[in-house]
Amino acid sequence: MTDTMLALDRSVRRVDADGHLFVERCVLSAAVVSPYYGREIPGAEALGLNPDQIYQLYRDADALRDAAETINGKPILDIHQPINAEDHPREITVGSVINPQFEAPDLIGELSIWDGDAIKAIQDGSKRCVSAGYAYDAVPETGEVNGQPYTLKMVNIRFNHLALVETPRVPTAIIGDSALSPKKETSMAVRVPMSAAAKVAAALKSGRLALDASEEDVKKCMDDDDPALDETPEEKEAREKAEKAAAEKKAADEAAEAEAKKKAEDEAEEERKRNEEAGGRKANAELEGEEKEKKRLEAQDKAIKLAVDAAVQAERSRTSAASEARRLVSPLVGEVHGLDSAPEILRYALKERGVSGLDGVNEAGLKALVQAQIGAMRPDPVMAADSAPAQGSVLSGIATPRKL
Repeated sequence: MTDTMLALDRSVRRVDADGHLFVERCVLSAAVVSPYYGREIPGAEALGLNPDQIYQLYRDADALRDAAETINGKPILDIHQPINAEDHPREITVGSVINPQFEAPDLIGELSIWDGDAIKAIQDGSKRCVSAGYAYDAVPETGEVNGQPYTLKMVNIRFNHLALVETPRVPTAIIGDSALSPKKETSMAVRVPMSAAAKVAAALKSGRLALDASEEDVKKCMDDDDPALDETPEEKEAREKAEKAAAEKKAADEAAEAEAKKKAEDEAEEERKRNEEAGGRKANAELEGEEKEKKRLEAQDKAIKLAVDAAVQAERSRTSAASEARRLVSPLVGEVHGLDSAPEILRYALKERGVSGLDGVNEAGLKALVQAQIGAMRPDPVMAADSAPAQGSVLSGIATPRKL
């Protein structure tokens, strides 16, 4: 299987006069072996599968070739969400797929992206991959593909949509099939208590509970009501990085200011000594006055510039966060007007959905609650969503076994 990352090649991208992005060639999926939890496999109970066990499934090449036409014209979504014509999510539809072709082992297609935010995310690399959402039937079969053993095979594949994701499961599917990650459980501020299973899952994900933990430790975790569970590893990492960066910047600014002050004092002292030695005490006094005034004005100008730059940057950050919040809550409350900060927009959407107890919840927490509300809008059918495991998840770091 080739390792070429086609959509990173700028020569296959084109932006037209209206700003719409076209990707002439992109890997949508591939006939490879991938890991899945038993609970994610259609008909798992009939097949006798353990819902918490990982199984290796082969995405059959013939089935993928036959399914190619089912993805032609399907919408591209900003997030994974099963869709149908009766309940089409217009707010998260950002483009479409055209001209799919199976070129073993890859399913290749063209992308047409219309939404400005989605185009920006592709171009800056924050969402550089696509993930196929599809239904399929799983049949028992033991085999091996490229040294990778499998015990189940996907057949009767029917594509439903394509989603923009951060990390692909298929290595060649850069801007593919996204890998499964365990369901996230979030709870913040005044929150609905987590179920016992959710507490164990969160503890396993965060590393607080080992995979080989004793029955007593598991029971203790199930009874635990530690508020630290409210913060996901990603949120904790982001917060710690931001705090560290702010502290480093403050220290650097203080050091630079002290160095500049000392340098100015040293230069002034040297100039004063030179003037005194030359006997020009009066001239020296006048020069000191002029230098002090010059430095005062320079310092004043610098302070004004720093204040203006800080204000501009703060406004840009606020505007960007508000824009992202409006886009995020649109599936819940549609267009939001009259609010100009992300926390206000997120709280408004949550209150409209009947969520209370939001005082003291930070912006990251509000976003998580909004995403939970979006996820709860409709039941999740059994649908393959092949994004790579989240960092720190049970699947993170698990490579597909290869035959030695």
